[in-house]
Amino acid sequence: MGLFMIKPARQGHLDNFCGIYSIVNAVSYLYPTSLNRKNLCLKLINQFHQQHDVIDLINYGMSHVEVDELIANVLNKGYYKKRYPLKITTPYRNKKGIRVQTLLNEITQFLNRNNQVTSSTAVILATQHHWSVVTVIDSVFIHFFDSAGIEKAYKRSFSLKRSYKTYYLDLNDIYFLECEL
Repeated sequence: MGLFMIKPARQGHLDNFCGIYSIVNAVSYLYPTSLNRKNLCLKLINQFHQQHDVIDLINYGMSHVEVDELIANVLNKGYYKKRYPLKITTPYRNKKGIRVQTLLNEITQFLNRNNQVTSSTAVILATQHHWSVVTVIDSVFIHFFDSAGIEKAYKRSFSLKRSYKTYYLDLNDIYFLECEL
């Protein structure tokens, strides 16, 4: 009976590619009809490999330092800059003294700039466990466009203080993305 209690591993559960996937998912969310996601993913992995050991990515994942490098060297140059122009900012980098409710309200205001026809804004963020793309924040939930299939989480489950009971948000790991139309 115990053998049948085991669930199969899903793609992505045994690696730490969620940082790469969050970038791909953000661009594909903002440009849903024209992006070849596999090509962008391969370009990001290749770029990562030029500066870092991919084994480290598999074992440990990425920090905002590597995400910054990928954005600078892939999204903000050449083909992707011309074809999928994005304004990418890190508004909370080195910011101190902000409360989680203020942070979530400001992210909500940014996301609410989406126009009615297309999605023009998205937010990439990381918790202590996972990188993901935030698409909407309502009065109760944060909604995701996520590589692990996470659809939403309670807003109250996020904190700016490390705790085993909450998802920890590091202000350095928050990226605002906006289509440059």
